[in-house]
Amino acid sequence: MCILIRNITLLICIGFLGQVVAKDVRNIGGEFTLTTQMNEPYSLSDSKGKVVLLFFGFTRCPDVCPMTLSKIQTALNQLGNQAAQVQPLLITVDPKRDTPEILKNYLKWFGKNFIGLTGTTNEIDRVVKQYGGFYSFEGDTSSNAYNVDHTSNLYIIDTNGKVTNIMPFGLPPQAIVKNVEKLLHKQTS
Repeated sequence: MCILIRNITLLICIGFLGQVVAKDVRNIGGEFTLTTQMNEPYSLSDSKGKVVLLFFGFTRCPDVCPMTLSKIQTALNQLGNQAAQVQPLLITVDPKRDTPEILKNYLKWFGKNFIGLTGTTNEIDRVVKQYGGFYSFEGDTSSNAYNVDHTSNLYIIDTNGKVTNIMPFGLPPQAIVKNVEKLLHKQTS
């Protein structure tokens, strides 16, 4: 569970075994390049001018991932025409199983505007670290019978590629809408 303390610019996370970790949010985020579900390169800067909703997850996730992606789609529907100015991204933390084709088939259930990203384990690790996230495998990774514990936050990135908010899992779609509208309003002001 993570809490963003805006005035102090600290992200306080309660992780494994109740350990508390504080991060300076000014150091979270940044440019990256991964591979889309269409097997094409994608960089964060490709969405310059749009608000980006970035989420780390995996296609075999039983609960957190589909719930979050559904909330993002609901928020996009509520945004109406403004949704065209938003780019939702799912970065897999399970590149072994989440090939571009698997991501493509999975994301079609949530909306045509979602981009799924994968890469090598080293590429994924670099992006997860940049964004202050985590993931770990549970079970036998030599087979396909394993699960992945992962960051469940939604990173809201402004039109210039800067993380402006980190939303914890479970907030309603209206919270996403409010954050996106605020950033889009700021862009037009």
